[in-house]
Amino acid sequence: MSMEKYKPSSEETAKAEGMMTDEQKAMSEQREEKFSKTAERVANLGSQLHEEWRKPRWRDESKDYEPRIKKTKDQEWSQTHGGATEVDIANTPYEGLPSEWQGENKISAEVAVAEVEKAIEVGTPLDESFIEAASSVLHDKWLERNGSWAPPEQNKPYAELSEEEKEKDRVIIRKAVEACSRKE
Repeated sequence: MSMEKYKPSSEETAKAEGMMTDEQKAMSEQREEKFSKTAERVANLGSQLHEEWRKPRWRDESKDYEPRIKKTKDQEWSQTHGGATEVDIANTPYEGLPSEWQGENKISAEVAVAEVEKAIEVGTPLDESFIEAASSVLHDKWLERNGSWAPPEQNKPYAELSEEEKEKDRVIIRKAVEACSRKE
């Protein structure tokens, strides 16, 4: 049984040896900048999605959100919160959530941002036709992850969803378009 060894690219080797050409340096910096922008967009969109989810839970009388207590297995989060194994995800901002409770918003944000960035790269207009196609991709990917437990009204192809369910996906794509169109 033979194992293939990882062989670094010439760019990785040159970078490690400090011998990159100016062109290689520029390309490497562009890739790092693009990755950084994408990561920032994903984090911002993930946070926005969490805030959208929290909004209907707001209680004016007590100035907080209707609690939603969930268990966590995130050891690092638990350690920084005095050994807690539960979190109120409604009263915790996205940035303060354990990693597994950031998860679904983060994955949806990654899918949405990737669809928008890909469209921008190839010059696809970010119009209603794009919104609909990207929303379908977003829902299909969500269904791949969640189909085993999804409620009946969501456990179907995008085209068969109610307008109300479709709009949930469209909102995410529109927010991703907004995030990716913003001038840095």
